[in-house]
Amino acid sequence: MGRERYWTPDHRDLHHQRVEQDRDIHRTRGRRPVNDHPAEKQVLDDGTTLSVGRPLDLSPEQYATLNTRVLGVAYRMLGSWSDAEDVASRTWMRWHTSRPDSVREPAAWLTTVATRISLDLWRTATRRREDYIGPWLPDPVDPSLLPEESTEQRETLTMAMMHLMERLTPDERAIYVLRNAFGYNYPEIAEMVGRTPAACRQLRHRAQLKLGELPPHLPAKEQRTTMDRLVSAILEGRVADAIALVSADAVLITDGGGRTKAALRPVMGADHVVRFLVGVAEKSRRSADGKTVRIETIEVNDAPGYRALIGDETRVFVLQMNREGLVTTVFAQSNPAKLTGVRGPA
Repeated sequence: MGRERYWTPDHRDLHHQRVEQDRDIHRTRGRRPVNDHPAEKQVLDDGTTLSVGRPLDLSPEQYATLNTRVLGVAYRMLGSWSDAEDVASRTWMRWHTSRPDSVREPAAWLTTVATRISLDLWRTATRRREDYIGPWLPDPVDPSLLPEESTEQRETLTMAMMHLMERLTPDERAIYVLRNAFGYNYPEIAEMVGRTPAACRQLRHRAQLKLGELPPHLPAKEQRTTMDRLVSAILEGRVADAIALVSADAVLITDGGGRTKAALRPVMGADHVVRFLVGVAEKSRRSADGKTVRIETIEVNDAPGYRALIGDETRVFVLQMNREGLVTTVFAQSNPAKLTGVRGPA
């Protein structure tokens, strides 16, 4: 019988790949399949049950589709693009070290592994956030980094939705993401997270109660028109015109992570939000001191956004609107470590 071919992702340099491989080989000892021959089910030592079938080769196209799913699951669970990339690296290394060449449903297998690695990473991330300076926001992400996702999936990708999911426990968030973004049924989710279907159903119900009314997903053109008017008013210092476009109970959340100037607490109320943004615009012009200042329209988390470039500093703004077309939330990200998921200017 000919030798099986495996298509290996090349998104890491060889040194990092060797280091991660050594780590993952250590992690996965004791998780090798109990059964040596293909069967209807494959049971790992830790109790994970995976569907198996005939040997499978992955083409580059198949890998691209599956990698999008792994990244999409991990990013929605963790809110960090760099952590999602780490999960993807570990998941694919687990694929190769475990040699699941008889997996019948690679998407489910990879989703299970990515989900469990994400749950482990969540604990580390929680400790990091306790020491974080100022508000913590999810990383903004260029939707082109998740090219295989459907329109329905993108509705769970918005910055407002990602921010709302911070209210959930790790298990609630995992189950909510797997059900609402990826359409898995409860028996499938139970297998992925190691709980019963009934428990998964209950946790999703709790998640929905915590999330409350979900933010509307308005047409991009409608959002862009209002946002452009607001940005023009702010840049020109027309406070009253800007306030007319903002909900009375609007909130501005800035994330500088202690590395850039940012408000350490949310700014509340339309008047305060607008005056804060007008002040930022004026200070940016003064501090530029001959540096290039540019405002670019970009797409962020499946919504219109803006990138402000002041010399070498980058700020990304994402606005959430209500059904009346007023801006309710402004998310402002300026921590350089959290801008890796937003493509730079051409």
